[in-house]
Amino acid sequence: MRIDGVPPASPGLGARQVLPAVAGIYVSQTVVTAMTTQALPSLLRDAGASLQVAGLTALLWIPWGLRFLWAPVVERCRLPAGRLQRRSRTLVLGGQWLIAAVLLCLGLAALAGHLSLADHAGLVLAGLLLAALVAATTDVASDGFTIEQLASQQRGWGNVAQVGGSYVGAMLGAGGFLLVAGTLGWAQALLAAALAIVLLSTPMMLLREPPRDRAWMVDHRPGLLHALRRPEVRMGLLLMLLCSVGVRLTLGMFGPFLLDKGLSLEALGWLFGSLHIGAGLTGAFLGGVLVRFSSGWKVVWITVSLKACVLAALALAASTASLNVLMGLVGLMFAAMGLVWVALYSALMEQTSPLQSGVDFTLFQSADALLAVAGGVGGGWLAQHLGYGACFGLAAALTTGATMLVARVDSIKR
Repeated sequence: MRIDGVPPASPGLGARQVLPAVAGIYVSQTVVTAMTTQALPSLLRDAGASLQVAGLTALLWIPWGLRFLWAPVVERCRLPAGRLQRRSRTLVLGGQWLIAAVLLCLGLAALAGHLSLADHAGLVLAGLLLAALVAATTDVASDGFTIEQLASQQRGWGNVAQVGGSYVGAMLGAGGFLLVAGTLGWAQALLAAALAIVLLSTPMMLLREPPRDRAWMVDHRPGLLHALRRPEVRMGLLLMLLCSVGVRLTLGMFGPFLLDKGLSLEALGWLFGSLHIGAGLTGAFLGGVLVRFSSGWKVVWITVSLKACVLAALALAASTASLNVLMGLVGLMFAAMGLVWVALYSALMEQTSPLQSGVDFTLFQSADALLAVAGGVGGGWLAQHLGYGACFGLAAALTTGATMLVARVDSIKR
């Protein structure tokens, strides 16, 4: 099969070399994200900062939603036109080391007494915004590297490494960072995070990225217009948004929902720290198994239908079920999310162009990040004015509609 007028990509390095490298990078990127958007607000508030200042940490999501704007520039650097060279590894490692350097500088300044959360919150936020910007930019090269170096039948495991790495990174960046900060101090926690990012980069350092085939020496300039002109990308964007909207409407409401049902804040922390991670990792692994034995949008509509069932059960049980039942349903929801992300990302990787896979996949992920912002606001409004049951019910209805549409697309493609 030919795509964009050139032959399909040749096999890359292979799973044994790529998966450890990919997992290390995705863990470290999520460490930065969780540290800045989950751990930092708590540390700022504990240091006496106002809720308004703590709320500004939400700005650190902006690079992840807008990175599609500069993704073509990254891709042009990663895949220089008319040359066999790939620069994914160089860009990824450079970004990792720059993030570690930012965290190291902040940690050393805090350790020397020149930087405090109470008096220099703006400087801390600026430094971590830079780290988030670098992480979001580096992810463009990471995605392109993963798609190119894994054969189609191996991409499910690549997404297990990506999604599973995100869960592990969230655990380290939120709970782990707070644990070190509470025991040794926030300066030491920053230094530990910098060291962790360097260590997690080791598998990427040990491999050598192969050059492209000569058939790929084409004068192509990666860009957003090239992506949006392709029907595969437009269809992928539509299906991704439909498959994700139910999660984005409800994800931010699970914690407040359980608190309002009588769960203590401490118990909620332990629940999310154990149930969230365990269920999510289990779902991600099972998603990898499903993708290994099937492929394309078939796995997506199967996993999305499971998510619709859990959301419908939550909507029906929201007002009458016991707290234990509700906690179990939330755990099932986390597992279903892991399943969906692996299946959906694997299908979306197949929609990318070999000429600019990093740009195309970044466009999908940026759209999801912007949907997360809108869905979080919308879900909060629905829960506040109509109740949790209505919020979960609407999410279930939208997810059911997405299931039917994806199943229709899958039947047409077959």
